[in-house]
Amino acid sequence: MTRRAAPALLAAALLLCLAAPAAALTADEMYEPGTVVVVDLQLPPASVAALEAEPDEYVEGTFALAPSDGTPTGVGSFSAPLTIGVRLKGDSSFRDLKGKAAFKLKFNEFVKGQKFLGLKRMTLNNMVQDPSMVHETLAYAAFRAAGVPAPRTGYADVRVNGEEFGMHLNLETLDDVALERLFGSFEAPPQHLYEGAFGVDVLPGEAGAFEVDEGEGGDRSDLEALIEALAATSPGFPQRMAGRADLGEMARMWAVERYIGHWDGYSGRAQPHNYFLYSDPLGEFQMLPWGTDQSWKVAQLGFGSPGAALFEACLGDPDCVSIYRDALRGARQVVADLDPGAEAQQLAALLAPWQELEEAPRKPFAADVIAAEVAAVGTFAANRPAALAKYLGEGEPESSSGGGPAVGSSAVTPRPPKLSSRLPVNRAKLSRGLLPIWVDAPGPASVHLSAHIATARGDVSACVVSRTATEAGPLAIRCRLSQAVRRHLAARWLQLRVLVTVTPAGHDPLTLRRSIRLPRTAG
Repeated sequence: MTRRAAPALLAAALLLCLAAPAAALTADEMYEPGTVVVVDLQLPPASVAALEAEPDEYVEGTFALAPSDGTPTGVGSFSAPLTIGVRLKGDSSFRDLKGKAAFKLKFNEFVKGQKFLGLKRMTLNNMVQDPSMVHETLAYAAFRAAGVPAPRTGYADVRVNGEEFGMHLNLETLDDVALERLFGSFEAPPQHLYEGAFGVDVLPGEAGAFEVDEGEGGDRSDLEALIEALAATSPGFPQRMAGRADLGEMARMWAVERYIGHWDGYSGRAQPHNYFLYSDPLGEFQMLPWGTDQSWKVAQLGFGSPGAALFEACLGDPDCVSIYRDALRGARQVVADLDPGAEAQQLAALLAPWQELEEAPRKPFAADVIAAEVAAVGTFAANRPAALAKYLGEGEPESSSGGGPAVGSSAVTPRPPKLSSRLPVNRAKLSRGLLPIWVDAPGPASVHLSAHIATARGDVSACVVSRTATEAGPLAIRCRLSQAVRRHLAARWLQLRVLVTVTPAGHDPLTLRRSIRLPRTAG
């Protein structure tokens, strides 16, 4: 995805929503950045009183949802009413029902086995600490593009007992439904999803402080093993983490956190916050982000300043630092491709008519405040490449706008190649171990493709292949995965890092990097 193409994601999502009648709406469509649904909640007086007394406890309510074409005048038919559990949510962002409350919805709280669009839960964030109302959407998009398992987002206009509660972020809840979508399976036992509360870290004596969101709470041996490995003093950090933590994935998460200024996450400070730990069937952990509303604005957040325990241990080990620095370079490219400044403006235009429906005390920000915060996203993103180049000891970074000559190239450079797959990049499909890749060649050229996966023991080669393009246009390449990578796929999904070098006739080589998600192949 190039920077110029990034806003097309929002346009595509809008067209998708416009074309989908109420009965045809799916969870995949609902969790698109440009999708706005309308959520209608009915709470009887007893439930309102109960939420006033204990806002963290689920009470009985009635739920219905309608799709829209992206505008308040284009709301479709509501779904059949469901009896569900409703509670309020938030720490510093908490608001009660007299203000712009945020909600957790649980579809099977009172009706056993009940789901909505295949979901057990929904999370509706009130965005009262993010005047732009785009920080979370852009942050999770950056994490996903970098190969970090992260929730999806849409938007929801929430109404309670007929009153307008305003625009909310419709954030995919991290539960076993989401875990199965992300990783292919969730088996309890032995797997877990642990939630790290504020200040809770992977340290001796703290295993019991983690909340078990999924899995059996009585056996935390996987988490204890991770804590023990971190506390050891030898061998080196990557060697101690082998089989306990996917350092490649964690480094990518920390790199994105730092690059987008997400100071309120795991790596941003000594007391971590807003993160999850997921253990796969083999007991190896990955880290998932959460609570990203404070991103895209803290330019002072450096790339090597102190953070939480795992991040600190990584910074203290030369091999892990190398992994982290490579992840920072990847984060820089991911954000350039996302073009957050343009995406923020597109999202702001989508949300503006809905924001006009908000009224005090459920209208937290005036239009001029929102506009200033949206503009600040682009300013922040524009300044990050230079800040990272300084940390890495690089010269001035190349322009990320695409299409211009690369450093060291000839004066006349053909248009850059494009890398694509017939299926979405993050849902690549394998057939007999062959991964289909299409390279859009700029003309006659030699094409060399290599791919690898990152593990705690180092990179593992996935495939290497060379082809020749005889003319401009798409060149189909079948990349046969190595047996080692295919064995890894039998246990878990993988993030494949692809490097394509295209050497057009008479010109210097052009390079292109992309991440592709490979789903688990076991049954």
